[in-house]
Amino acid sequence: MRTTTQLGLTLLLAFSLAACASVKDFTANVTGSEEPQATSASGETKAVPPPVIAEFGDIPIPRELKRQDDQSFIYEAPGTVIGVMVYTGTRVDPNSIGGFFREQMPAQGWRFINAYKDENIALYYLKDNRSCQISIKAGMMETKVVIKVGPSAAGG
Repeated sequence: MRTTTQLGLTLLLAFSLAACASVKDFTANVTGSEEPQATSASGETKAVPPPVIAEFGDIPIPRELKRQDDQSFIYEAPGTVIGVMVYTGTRVDPNSIGGFFREQMPAQGWRFINAYKDENIALYYLKDNRSCQISIKAGMMETKVVIKVGPSAAGG
């Protein structure tokens, strides 16, 4: 009986510690307080810019998201790169992701067109002869981001 009680208390303690770590990770993802920093030769600390989708070169991606290659595709032809990229993240706040794109897309030269928000978030951008639609969908445990890039007759 005593061994069972000790085992139960040990498991309870382990689960409690794991839950605390999960709460810390969730808070960091929502607030963005753990942005990577770089120190220059002069000792200045600067925020490291977010990574971009390599195939497009000018669409930033939050570090909390992971690319889902089995759901994504790219089409390339001379002078044209279009496609659909799918990213997911666990314990990622959809509003935080929306705010990330609202801030970072213009920094990459994209012009904000409009946004729709209900239970999901949809953002629309133009740049040169391309359009970009970003859909952010919150699930029970996972946030899904779908980025569609295609040609635009309107231009940027």
